[in-house]
Amino acid sequence: MYMKKKRTLAFPYRQRSVLHIDIASESCEVIPLSEADAKAYLGGRLLALQLWKRFAVVAELGDKYYESGNPVVFAPGAAADLSMPCPTSCTIVTKSPLTGKIAVASASSPLAGAIAGAGYCALVITGRARRLMSFRIHDGGVSFAAAEEFHNLTTVEVAKRAASKHVVCIGPAGEHQVAHASLVVDNQNIRCGGAALVFGLKNIKFFSLDTTTAGRESYDPHRFGLLVQSSLKAMSKRRICRTVAKQGSLALLAKANHHGWAAIDNYSMRIDGRLWGLCPRSAEKEGRPEVLSGPVCEEKSSMDLHSAMALGSNLELFDSRSVQQLATRCLENGLDPISAGAVLSWARKSRMDGLLGFLPDMQRSSAMLYLRLLDAMAYQRGTGEQLGRSMEELVTIHGGAEHAFMVDNLPLPPFDYRALPVQALLASLGDERLVLGELLWGNRYRRGNERALASWALYVQQVSSALECVGLSPLMLLPTFAHPIFHFPYWKFRHKNFSTLAAFASLGEGYEIHTEQMAAFGKKAEALQQEINTLLLDGHKQKGRLPDQLLVNGKSNYRRAQVVPLARLLDAYESLLRHKK
Repeated sequence: MYMKKKRTLAFPYRQRSVLHIDIASESCEVIPLSEADAKAYLGGRLLALQLWKRFAVVAELGDKYYESGNPVVFAPGAAADLSMPCPTSCTIVTKSPLTGKIAVASASSPLAGAIAGAGYCALVITGRARRLMSFRIHDGGVSFAAAEEFHNLTTVEVAKRAASKHVVCIGPAGEHQVAHASLVVDNQNIRCGGAALVFGLKNIKFFSLDTTTAGRESYDPHRFGLLVQSSLKAMSKRRICRTVAKQGSLALLAKANHHGWAAIDNYSMRIDGRLWGLCPRSAEKEGRPEVLSGPVCEEKSSMDLHSAMALGSNLELFDSRSVQQLATRCLENGLDPISAGAVLSWARKSRMDGLLGFLPDMQRSSAMLYLRLLDAMAYQRGTGEQLGRSMEELVTIHGGAEHAFMVDNLPLPPFDYRALPVQALLASLGDERLVLGELLWGNRYRRGNERALASWALYVQQVSSALECVGLSPLMLLPTFAHPIFHFPYWKFRHKNFSTLAAFASLGEGYEIHTEQMAAFGKKAEALQQEINTLLLDGHKQKGRLPDQLLVNGKSNYRRAQVVPLARLLDAYESLLRHKK
């Protein structure tokens, strides 16, 4: 029998560098990344965590989040600067002032390619400026400038006046230290657990990149073309993949009503026919402009799946135009739509119970009222001084704990976790990455299969971390779960996903990376994050938890009462972790 000999790559190693920016002294340093470190940490999440650990001074952290002890790291994936038709990602890492733990977020944005195209594998920002300032990264180095003229400007105004290809900034909310502030990267809201607060404490209004370097060619263009073609073919085979590629994450709302995982009226309901009003399909039928969202869409929108539910269904607001206005206002003010929507939902229910007397009547959901409250929150005017506090502070001061849905002082994403046990398990651990198989095919929990679900959660963590290391969009995983019988990640699909990622990484880095190595990168990133959190929490391992409302109250308008079996899932998860060690 003839066996085809496996071809090996013999490409030269690609030298990479880290750009260290000290805003206190207004200086920068280009630090070459050694070949050993580059091969050990690859890029994205793993490299960002390692660089944060290297530059952080834990003894100086305390309440001094603006000091050099807490850097902010931006690290694109290893293949983020390749010329690809799919979006690439950049990982953002810093210590969160809200949770006290490491905050990690992934931004699917052209920023990743811009940083890599400038010749850097990561940006590390340390220090604190004496006044509000900005800096610009260009081919000649880094230029620093005062930014007092940008004080209280919206993110849209900052992007216009900065006149750069790529802008990372905070809005008025970040400047005024609003707990619900968010970073805005290339006109996209990025939820990063307090990174915008760190920017505000460091007195950084924005930074921009003006690089002329375009996406580079891979080391083997022929093999790279075949790989991209194969990935796009896999996306085109399933209808749901084609729909998501065209309409963005909003296309998943059609699944929410069927499986009952949308947060509606502050988690009191799980299904509602009015939810169709937020779907792109509904807008098209009614002759309204189609609302598109997502990194792969031709038209950009500030409304995505999370904001549609956080600012729409969870507030009993089902008009897409009104929700779009709220999402746009959050973007302009630099507010996280998930956190802001959760606070408004809590305030509405608490006001209906007779609390929060300083607020007007909120029995009826009003987009105009919400717009005024969002502005007051961002600029800390009037009622905004109260609503701008963290959720934990609001509950402590005003009450209404039964209406507050949060983990580690961060509001939960607007998913009804009673329909998503694997997603609930991750959320209890402070991990907000999506379990696409559950969103597509609903609750697969049966008493006795807790170990299978825990294995699914571990797989999502590892493959998502590997995706960020390479710098690819989570949409790459969609074809794996696009068929109902493949709701569990069988071995061959696990292997295939890591194999594809290894191929992209090999073509981007210039040396052969095997499937087992790619899986190891994902595991290593998760272990490193846990190690850092244990260090920040002074050796105390934080157990997973969710609001009691989701654990004991199964009542809703769904056809079957369900609660989150969190205790059993956590036991299975911990058992698997011990076994794998």
